[in-house]
Amino acid sequence: MTRVLVVETASPKRVRRKLEDILAGRIHPGPETTLLCRDDPAGLETYRDLEGVHVVALSRGTERRTVRELRARRWDVVHAFWTGERGFRRMKWLALRMGARRIEIDSGDGGMFRLTWRSLPRYWMFRRRHPLPRDHWEFAAPAPAAAAAPRHAGESVLVIQSADPEHVLRALERLDAGKVFRDPRYTLFCRDRPEVLRHFTGHGRIAEVRTHAETRAWRAHLRRLRRARYDALVLFFTGDPSYRKVKFFAFLLGVRRKYVFNENNDCFEFTWRAWLSFLAHRLAERARVGPRPGRLRAAALSALVVLKVLLVPFRFLYLLLVWLRLRSAGLRAG
Repeated sequence: MTRVLVVETASPKRVRRKLEDILAGRIHPGPETTLLCRDDPAGLETYRDLEGVHVVALSRGTERRTVRELRARRWDVVHAFWTGERGFRRMKWLALRMGARRIEIDSGDGGMFRLTWRSLPRYWMFRRRHPLPRDHWEFAAPAPAAAAAPRHAGESVLVIQSADPEHVLRALERLDAGKVFRDPRYTLFCRDRPEVLRHFTGHGRIAEVRTHAETRAWRAHLRRLRRARYDALVLFFTGDPSYRKVKFFAFLLGVRRKYVFNENNDCFEFTWRAWLSFLAHRLAERARVGPRPGRLRAAALSALVVLKVLLVPFRFLYLLLVWLRLRSAGLRAG
């Protein structure tokens, strides 16, 4: 007898399909199956006719007691889903808290792996090469609202205004001339200022303009932009220090393909090698400004350039850890 706990960390239809495989004995021999799900009438209706499954609905008032009772049962296997579907973050965290001997993760695209410290980097490398499954619409319940807008057939590109509007417009012209994207749909994320918006409002190449007020409500902007799942991102490094925060913000959006423009309208696709080469070139240019230094000063400047280039990944990692800490604190407070 294998005591199996399935946690509803994906849409009910997808979870039901997994339960049917478990009950049929295709995954575990002789399973004793329990489902931990949300107290949602539509989801509970999906599991109503499943025989051999004990359904535990998690409500806000009894959450602590229910979790404590389930943890005491010492499950052999806990099944969870990492498919990228929205609204299941709290349930995923509960799946990790069950203290099971094994935690099996269903990735949603036919793969399943045991969650260990070693499997996490392998999964991360796999997701770097293969995107999350896009079949959520097959399992999602039909929305009662009006029909959604048709999906763009080409590439959705997010342009971060991290330079003056003139640089942004020149970059769009170069992207179109170089045919970097196939039928792109540009979304611009820019400052909410009249002198900025007048350059972009009504522009023929920009399909949508999203505005921000510097760091105000940055978490809401981050959630919305990450959920949009853009195919590519365009960023500007022109040496203007007034856009420093939005440049760091762009690297938190999770867009894999990034294109960087400098002040001369030169463009390169972001990779760590290209990025370090760009930084070394930029710092070397700054070191050459002014009178020619002596040998000792030149050696000191060269060492400083190399040191700054080597420290960039660690400084970025520090900022990322600070952001994760603030985000987790916000989630606990909410």
